[in-house]
Parts: sequence; structure tokens; C-alpha cells
Amino acid sequence: MTISSTETKAIYTGDGITDTFPVPFMFLRNEDIRVLVIDERGQELPRFEGTDYTLSGVGEQMGGTCVLAQPPAAGRTVVIRREPALVQEVDYVENDAFPAATHEAALDKLTMICQALAEKLDRALTFRISSAVTGVNLPEPGPDLVLAWNACGDNLVNKDLVSVGGLTVPVPISQGGTDADNPAEALFNLGFGAVGVTLAGCEEEAEVLAAIGAEPADADILKADTAALIQAVYGDQAQVHSGGDTHGLVLNRNHITWTLTAQSGLSGDMVIPYDGTYVFHVYPNGNKLFLSTGFKAPGNLPEPDQDAGEIRVVLERYNSRVSLINVQNMGV
Repeated sequence: MTISSTETKAIYTGDGITDTFPVPFMFLRNEDIRVLVIDERGQELPRFEGTDYTLSGVGEQMGGTCVLAQPPAAGRTVVIRREPALVQEVDYVENDAFPAATHEAALDKLTMICQALAEKLDRALTFRISSAVTGVNLPEPGPDLVLAWNACGDNLVNKDLVSVGGLTVPVPISQGGTDADNPAEALFNLGFGAVGVTLAGCEEEAEVLAAIGAEPADADILKADTAALIQAVYGDQAQVHSGGDTHGLVLNRNHITWTLTAQSGLSGDMVIPYDGTYVFHVYPNGNKLFLSTGFKAPGNLPEPDQDAGEIRVVLERYNSRVSLINVQNMGV
């Protein structure tokens, strides 16, 4: 008999009705088959022959079937794999007959063992073929530790996670930091800005509220969404801008009124300190407003109309990327 297929594992999706699943590869013993069910939380639950399932088709070239005692519920996954024992059980006696079937069965089992090992290696993390790195070892796991490359970049080590906003402080230069002993310098170098650095140094709720300019009564804002936080920082009044374009303009409000005194452009190099939505109320007074092509924007937005009473432009900043959300020509 030959092993012409490299298949050694089958995966099926439960539907709450089906209880019989093909085993699409040959297996020499029922004990060589492993069955597990993955539940909705991703937990792998081993199943046991005789209690949870029965097998048929042992020794068949085309494989057999696995019948589960309970049909897997919808959303669950069934995994059937072949994992033969790593032993050699054929005893060759000198001057005895050399049956082809016995010899071929031993080779078949060896091939199955190789295929099972290959399947495991395919799920392992490896370096790419061109890598010259060797001898990398995982350290022993420990509570609240994270894996990181060592200073030489040639092995993995455990490190404590001293985190501010998910960042280790001080931040190495290789990660955009400064290697300084002063965490504020590292945070500022990473683009957190003055307010972010101030917040990072706060320990008490009152200090955080003071840093964002909120009143003690606004403590719930700390647990609110981004829009509420921006409102607390920026307040209700709109920022007033007049004249030229927005090159280098620092936004200190999330609503901006802008009166055009000449042809001007809304550029993408403004200083926007926080993620969130920003609305520009532009009064063109017959002047043309140009929008930067650097904004990520949908293709169906209208062009700003210089004859409009107001051009309302909505921008959104997320993860330091500014997108053009909407353009409305009001009062046309």
C-alpha cells in the first residue's frame, strides 16, 4: 500500500445536526486518531474514543469516518488529525521470510509519522530562509512579563512592562524614543504632546481633571468616549481663524470658524493634538477654498463653492491620520 496524500488533518464546522465527519486519510490504528472540538471561546476540548466518538475505516486507503456522540453546536469547530505513536514495531528476524506487505506497512507508518511532524512544524514560528539567526530560545514564562529582543538583537528575554498608554518607558531609540531616564522626554518624542506628558505624570483623579481643564464634577468624562473627552478639553467656544491658509495652524478647539479674506487652502499640516472630529465653518465671501489632496477622502464629496454662505468641512483624526469626512455648501 502507498501513502499518496500528504493530508494528515481535517477541519469541519459544526451545525448542531451533523454528527458524522469523514477521516480523509488512511490510519493504521484507531489510537492514531486525535479528535478535538473548539468551542465559541476558542478553547480546545479533546474528545475520547468510545466515550465521545467512534471510528470506522482503519487500514482503508481512502480513510474512514468519525461519528461523534453529540453533534457539535453551530459555531463550534471539529478537528480530526492523525498522530501515530513514535515507535517501530516490526521485528525483522534473520533468515526469515521478508514479506512485502510487512515491510511496506512499516514504511507507511514512518511516512505517517513524518507527515504528522511536518504538520506540527507548519504551525511553528520560524525565521525566514535567508535569516542568519540561530540558537534563539524562549525564556521561562512569568507573570506580567513580555517577550522582547535583547540589546544585541540575537535572543529573546523577559521584560517588565512599565506601561504608559501601552508604551514601555523609557522608550529605546529603536522604538522612536530617546533612551533618556526622563519618561516625559521619551513620551514627547513619541508625539504625545505637552498635555499627554502631563497626563502621564498624574496619579490622582483630581490631577487628571486639572490637566485637561475639567471640573471635579466632570469626573465621569474620564470614563466617557473620545467626543466627551475632547469636549472637556476644548470647551464650547469655537476657535476663530481669519485670513490665510491653515498651514501650521494649531487647533485648540474642535469647532473652527474661518473667514476667508483671499483665496486660501485647508492644508493637512495643521497641528491637531487629539483624535476626534473637527468641524470647520468656513465663510468664503466669494473666495475660493482649496482642500489638500493629502487628506484621505471618499470620492463623492462636492467641491467647495465660493458662492456659498458657509462651507462646512468635517475632518477626523485617528491614530495621527487625518481624513476628510464631509463637505457641505450651506446657503447656496
